[in-house]
Amino acid sequence: MSNFTERLRFEIDRVGVSELARKTGFARNSLYNWSEKGNIPLDKLFVLEECGIDINFVLYDERSAQKNEQVINEEFGLIQVRDDIEVSAGDGAVAGNEEKPKYCLAFRKDWLNSRGLKEKDLYVVFARGDSMEPTISDRDSLLVNTAEKEPQDGHIYVIRNCDLLWVKRVQRLLDGSLLLLSDNKLYPPMPLRLNETSDVEIIGKVVNSSKNFY
Repeated sequence: MSNFTERLRFEIDRVGVSELARKTGFARNSLYNWSEKGNIPLDKLFVLEECGIDINFVLYDERSAQKNEQVINEEFGLIQVRDDIEVSAGDGAVAGNEEKPKYCLAFRKDWLNSRGLKEKDLYVVFARGDSMEPTISDRDSLLVNTAEKEPQDGHIYVIRNCDLLWVKRVQRLLDGSLLLLSDNKLYPPMPLRLNETSDVEIIGKVVNSSKNFY
């Protein structure tokens, strides 16, 4: 951020105008005016600092490592990446092992909350193959919501059958079985008869890749 007013407005929005007004007794209009014109008295800025504003960032465009971590934790949810698992957009990929995830991807918390997604239910896997083109491409990262295991027609799920994993669009048939559909029409539908196969699990619903499915 290039100037004082932008950084002040960012900090006011981060902490919350209503919260700052309540704690300091300053009028909301005054807070907005200071952040737009940059004419805040220094003593008022120190009061805002006591209520959570990062004055070092506002004045000098610098943050401490602790502040950076705090901002990340406040604004982003860190979702574990299972890079040991690939889900097949093709003929089936072998399920991965139970290694501890090595890193995370950040998703804005307001985006997650607006869709009713909880961090504890989510993880990221990678697609392999082209059967879900153009919706999902080879090596796309997929955000999977493990809280949604009841298949709904037309939605995309990660499905395990024994040691094989697929990412497919599903359709429920009248006999209770599933039809696994590929968006790439070169791949035929795959019937999955639940009453004949005991080791089947809906891992979760795909809710995001580079495209947003919600």
